[in-house]
Amino acid sequence: MEHADYKLPVWAYRIRKSQIRRFYKTGALGILDDELINEVGFALLVRCESMLKVGEAIRGRPPCPVCGKTARLEKGETTFARCDACGWECPWPLYRKTFQRKNLNAGGMTPFVKEFVRKFSVSRSCKEKLLLIDALIHRFHWESDTSSGGRPGACNLIEGTMKDIMPFLDHLTYGYTIPSEVEKTREEWRGKWAENPWSKGKGQQPIQSA
Repeated sequence: MEHADYKLPVWAYRIRKSQIRRFYKTGALGILDDELINEVGFALLVRCESMLKVGEAIRGRPPCPVCGKTARLEKGETTFARCDACGWECPWPLYRKTFQRKNLNAGGMTPFVKEFVRKFSVSRSCKEKLLLIDALIHRFHWESDTSSGGRPGACNLIEGTMKDIMPFLDHLTYGYTIPSEVEKTREEWRGKWAENPWSKGKGQQPIQSA
């Protein structure tokens, strides 16, 4: 099964810390660099789109990597994912392996991921894009349902483990010329993180979920 020439889905990688660092450093200088904002924003956009597609796959509706239509799962001795639209097929265990342990399960971040995809895709303003990016990476899973939130959504979006991502975000350069909305988001994020159970020991191990 593993040696057959099956067409498998390819998911977007998490964004590099160096990209995020340049994004905030430039903003701290009062520069709205359209090229850099788009570089970071579209990298997050394709990552978010991958997370949403994986969410569909987890719910038994895997997107076909050939035509993009929804495939069906056909159970047997080996469960296969099959697309009736284009004829593509693949053993489900191989498909599932492409997203397991790669932080691609949006879970409690799903509402925020969907909002980012919807708004960023149509945004034309550099400042609006900057604020959308900043808000997304400072979200927590299940934040919309609980006051303290779940684990940090940045672990799904930025390379690394929680142990190094959280200090990285906390020490980013903001400066005095950054939009006030960004500073407000950071202070709210710090408060939520201080109360979050993941900040009290759970975050010492790498996140290895879908």
